Amino acid sequence: MSLVVDTEGSVHEKHGEYNIFRQLAVKVFADHIDDENYYKWLDEVPMELQSQFPSVEFKERDWVRANPPLNTAVYYDTPGYDVLPTGALLRTSCSKLTHAFCAFKMPEDATGNRLDRRHVFEGNEKATIQSDPISKDAVSIVKKLITRRDVDQPGTFLALATGISADDLSPAMVLKGHRTTFYVLIDGYDVLRCSIDRSSVFDFRSNGNAESPENWKSFREVELSLYPRISDEIKSDPRVVQVIEALRDSLITRFNTHVIYDIKYQRGMKLLGKY
Repeated sequence: MSLVVDTEGSVHEKHGEYNIFRQLAVKVFADHIDDENYYKWLDEVPMELQSQFPSVEFKERDWVRANPPLNTAVYYDTPGYDVLPTGALLRTSCSKLTHAFCAFKMPEDATGNRLDRRHVFEGNEKATIQSDPISKDAVSIVKKLITRRDVDQPGTFLALATGISADDLSPAMVLKGHRTTFYVLIDGYDVLRCSIDRSSVFDFRSNGNAESPENWKSFREVELSLYPRISDEIKSDPRVVQVIEALRDSLITRFNTHVIYDIKYQRGMKLLGKY
């Protein structure tokens, strides 16, 4: 795969009821990488890259290693899991502190990009989903959105891309993720959002007890991704892709690991015995 920053438009654009993100990312298998060794790599990699990229800076929030924020995602699919093998997804994502949105994300293309169209919830809808994204009220809000015919929204694009109707969707998998993020700057421009993602998944349709730890399966990965609001002035700079590739190669060499192409929905459903 040859990584290329999509220059068709801005990486982030707003269109009526939805936002577009043109997301370039690489994911590295990390099930065997514990926090201690990952952080040791993260502390050392800036020096490793300094001679090749002298203007690159690495930044982290002070608290993020000790208290990685919780993000909850709910993946929607048909009764026969028709979305699952496509590599696309339709999900909600929320944090109690920051956001709640619903996104349809296309499969990764040959340049490492995925087109993400998302609706950002506000007001009472946002608060309901943030409070409990698998509650009946939250699911009802999502279903109402993705079946609307009067505006373009994530369900619209699911149907256009796959032929799958959002009318047939319901929650299939819940993912709870703790993400520790670091930022990469080039010449002072914010260019990358990179993280170690610690994910635990639950089969929503299993009738199992979501409060029981044995009903959750876990996996880890490192994601090296373009900053969604990267400036148009820097996004075409070849160093953006070169730094992603250098970080990828450093992780692969250090931890004897590899790039992965399954999305989190597919990885999770494999662990749950559904894919």
